[in-house]
Amino acid sequence: RNIVIFGKTSSGKSSIINTIAQKQLVKTSNSAHGCTSTTQRYPVEISGQQFVLIDTAGLCMGTANTVPAAKAEKKLKSLLHELMSSKLNGISLLVYCMNSMIAPSTLVKAYDKFYSRICQKKVPIVVVI
Repeated sequence: RNIVIFGKTSSGKSSIINTIAQKQLVKTSNSAHGCTSTTQRYPVEISGQQFVLIDTAGLCMGTANTVPAAKAEKKLKSLLHELMSSKLNGISLLVYCMNSMIAPSTLVKAYDKFYSRICQKKVPIVVVI
């Protein structure tokens, strides 16, 4: 079961993974530059069931040694398409991480793009603030 965690840079994606796993799997930072520049997979067991938590690069990365926003979005789209077409595990859950300062229109655009268009409303999604 694949759980894809995505959102803007420094929205807490890596921290959510550590919280779900109940241990420090992922490096975290308080920096506005973020820490995750490539997609990382973390197999975990939760209540006796196997999951893969997938940490993605931030969708609006800073300028210092990070992934440009367009490249991060392209990588996320590619990952979602790959998982959606997979006969094995697909996507069990999308976790959209955002900070409380995000504009509602930005939330709606991301929701529409990733949940409605790419995942065709076939994957549950939760928003974590």
